[in-house]
Amino acid sequence: MSLFRFDAAFRDEFRTNWPVLLLGFSCLFFGFSAPAFALPFLFTEVIKEFGWTREQATLIASTKYLAGAVSALLVGRFLDITGVRTALLATLGLGGLALLSLLWVPNLTAYYIIGMVMGLAGPGAMVAVKVMTSRTFHASQGTATGIVLLGTSLGSIIVPLAISYLIAAFGWRMGFAALSAGIWLVALPMLLFFFPLAARRPPPDPAELKVDGAIEAKPGLGQVFELAKGKSFWILGVTLFIGAMVDQAFIQHQVLILSDLNMSREMVALAISAMGVVGIVFRILLGNLLDSTSNKGLSALYTLLTAASLLAFYLVNPFLLMSFVVLRAAGHAAILLDVNVMTKHTFGLKNFGTMIGVYTAIVSVGFATGPWVMGRLFDMYGNYHIAFLIFAILPLVGAVLIWNLKPTYWLAAKAEKAALAAKTESAPVLP
Repeated sequence: MSLFRFDAAFRDEFRTNWPVLLLGFSCLFFGFSAPAFALPFLFTEVIKEFGWTREQATLIASTKYLAGAVSALLVGRFLDITGVRTALLATLGLGGLALLSLLWVPNLTAYYIIGMVMGLAGPGAMVAVKVMTSRTFHASQGTATGIVLLGTSLGSIIVPLAISYLIAAFGWRMGFAALSAGIWLVALPMLLFFFPLAARRPPPDPAELKVDGAIEAKPGLGQVFELAKGKSFWILGVTLFIGAMVDQAFIQHQVLILSDLNMSREMVALAISAMGVVGIVFRILLGNLLDSTSNKGLSALYTLLTAASLLAFYLVNPFLLMSFVVLRAAGHAAILLDVNVMTKHTFGLKNFGTMIGVYTAIVSVGFATGPWVMGRLFDMYGNYHIAFLIFAILPLVGAVLIWNLKPTYWLAAKAEKAALAAKTESAPVLP
């Protein structure tokens, strides 16, 4: 079996549905990335201005992702009933308003409320884009998701450099407000005037209708509750929570971690942007890998989170810092892909929007927990050493769990395609 594919089925899907990829990419680049990748640069500024502790400053990430859990559930259920345009307009608009609101933040209460608004925006938009992609691409779902997620990869390169410049030039309040321009001027107009026909709930791949009746099932929360009684539901949920917790702990604290090494803000921005550059390759490469290897491949990728956590002890060494950047980029790419790919591989397209919403909510709780735990441990011990150890062990637990998950839908689809191929090869050739 080849690990990587780009066969006729892949090419046909890309040729027909490339406008969906462009739309998803644009929504994630302009709408999702600005709040997500600029936020760590906010912490040093508010600590300096208000005198807050690291736990207080970084807790906005936790409020953001707890609100994101609610948003993911609501948006996911909404998407099983209707299309994605309304969801994307609402969520991206909220993200733009949250960035503008930082112009007037006076205290911790307002600060956390803004974090909640960011949470209603980001995870909801991510759910909508992932559902749109998975409904449109079947044979190439993982690869297509990786391409769409290049929007976040490019954002992770540009946003740190942009916010570093904007803060230096205009101050942190005006700098964050200026980041919302891409939402108002590009993302929202694209949704209003250039929404592709392929994104309007496209028909499923006919070849996959035979797999467990998954696509033919009517949406209903009762079926979701039935799935929740099974072991697979919880294995996947716990694994996703662990991966999200570890990943976001490092993302939200990485500016502080690197600043502790006496790096300038500009050098920190370059290091973080370098992760985005490396991530461009990993988004597509790992998406394609998961198309072919499913849970086994994801299990191996989770060990990269452990390796990055251990390397965090030695970032004063330039070579190890570069290795850390590469491993963090790969690990983060895996975390962005795991929800979308493994939910479909395990459960198919039954109530897919709702299921993506449920698992994105679980991921959002993990995102909320990780930064808080890391900040709390730093304030308790005065360094990140205990946190690095804990976040090195947890991904190994996730790797074992996901290895034992059975991707029922993916295996059935694979068997169906193999049977069709064998039947075609054995058919007599007419003279």
